[in-house]
Amino acid sequence: MLRFTLAAVFMAIALPSALAAPGAGAKASGQFNFYGSNSRSALSSARDYSGNLRRYAEGGAGDVRGRTAMSPIVAKEAVDSIEHSVAKSEKYLAVARRQAEAAADKEAVTTLDQIGTHLAEVKKCCRDLAECCEMEAIDGTRSAACCKELEAALGKAIAAHDKLVPPSAATGHGPMPAGSHHP
Repeated sequence: MLRFTLAAVFMAIALPSALAAPGAGAKASGQFNFYGSNSRSALSSARDYSGNLRRYAEGGAGDVRGRTAMSPIVAKEAVDSIEHSVAKSEKYLAVARRQAEAAADKEAVTTLDQIGTHLAEVKKCCRDLAECCEMEAIDGTRSAACCKELEAALGKAIAAHDKLVPPSAATGHGPMPAGSHHP
């Protein structure tokens, strides 16, 4: 119990400073790329989960009406993972937005707005998928169709991300830039 209390106190103290927007030099110091790249990674993870669920739904055993049967446990786990990854991406994007606004980077803010529009579509697809997977007898064919729509929406968001932080910048492991490395 003491360990939990200490962890809660630490989080209460550390979290606000960790999420605070750094100065205008954040993009130059690589922090902007860090948050933008991690947001993209989270969306890629969501797309991977959706693809895995779609392949599972397409390949499951059929029921008497020809629908693909799915395990509710598997479906819930996948939907939870997708929603978690999207929420994680949104958290990183919020930090990237604060940094872009602090730096008066209108191009980055415009791209973040585009990503936000795509994320609204992603979240709608997540709700549709969750609805498909909340039934007692899950229709795998319908779930697979929901996954395809979700993957397409995630693809649009990821493509917009590539304008924000080009993949070469996101994967580079060059030297650490000078300056503060704390968010």
